[in-house]
Amino acid sequence: MAAKCKNEYLDLEQELDIEGFRDSVVNYFSAVPDPRKKSNLTYKLEHIFFITLSAMLAGANSISQIATFAEAKSQWVKRLIPLDTIPCYGIFWWTLVRIKPEFLRQLLCKWLETLPEGLKDQILALDGKCLRGTQDSATLNQTVHLVSLYAVAEGLVLAQQPVENKSNEITAIPKVLDQINIQGAIITSDAMGCQKDIAKKICDRGADYVLALKGNQGSLADEVENYFNQAETIDFDGVECDAVGSKEVGHGRIEKREIYVTEDIDWLPQKEEWAELKSIIMIKSERLVPGHPLSIEKRYYISSLPAHALKVANVIRKHWGIENNLHRQLDVNFIEDSSVLNTGHAAENLAIFRRLALNILGSGKGLLARRKKCGWNEEYLTEVITKFLSKLSS
Repeated sequence: MAAKCKNEYLDLEQELDIEGFRDSVVNYFSAVPDPRKKSNLTYKLEHIFFITLSAMLAGANSISQIATFAEAKSQWVKRLIPLDTIPCYGIFWWTLVRIKPEFLRQLLCKWLETLPEGLKDQILALDGKCLRGTQDSATLNQTVHLVSLYAVAEGLVLAQQPVENKSNEITAIPKVLDQINIQGAIITSDAMGCQKDIAKKICDRGADYVLALKGNQGSLADEVENYFNQAETIDFDGVECDAVGSKEVGHGRIEKREIYVTEDIDWLPQKEEWAELKSIIMIKSERLVPGHPLSIEKRYYISSLPAHALKVANVIRKHWGIENNLHRQLDVNFIEDSSVLNTGHAAENLAIFRRLALNILGSGKGLLARRKKCGWNEEYLTEVITKFLSKLSS
């Protein structure tokens, strides 16, 4: 068995340019400054990060599991990077606690260099997520709350920003938007992001917006709701409006959805206060379940897009991809909400590695299977990491 294992690793060395691989590891993590004392370093920072990322790809969800992965895969690790011994739990813990997250966030930005140029018509969803396991009233550390910018079609986290203490997502969103070039994209957000300054920043950066409208915008929300209520009373007769609808029947339920979009907003008192405001939107959803009363829900939006109901409906529907393909994947497959670590910078740093692993493996169907395959099949794990690093160096 030992001879067979040795031959497998010799084959691996023959297939890989080991020196080139090691150089690519160093280059990828080189932007992160090392806070440790230079005179007392057993392990290089890039090697600790390489093991951390590999472990995340292979199913590790905590620092203890990262350390377990490193020990269990010690031969594999030593073949790929120049190590005599494997870091212990304390090394991983101490490093992740002390590294400033703003430097690790640059790893997400480096990923963008491998994407096709141009974001025209791409839907980039803004949304926040609390790491609920980090909430602990017994400590002084705040609950970690992160705002992400998510490319829905590609299933990639493009940028991430923490919500500062005693603040909210409104202050974090502009910082997220400043991290990448959003020109040509369509930015979507729930009601928290429906702010005049945010709309202006989006337009100033050359993008469009579709923002959910609720009571946090007071009279604007009332004006838009009243407009569509009045239009409904006359069955939209004579109203300049584009509309599209759908009906779904299944499991005894009947669901109808209607989308109405209008550019007839010259009457709107707040029109000039919102950058490039071009249309207002109503989505009316009806749900009929046998034995229950008819459920009707109405949601309202403002947008810099023209009144094209089918396109707007597609944009709004895809916005919720951030919930299903990002937040749900992080909670179900990476067990993010169960992580209670909140010492120093460790919670956010681990969150960045989770999102980087999600970007590499893809957030679509079969993510859990791909992580397990990385954990069980060293050849596959090597292939995944090699492809990722080669893209960054090409």
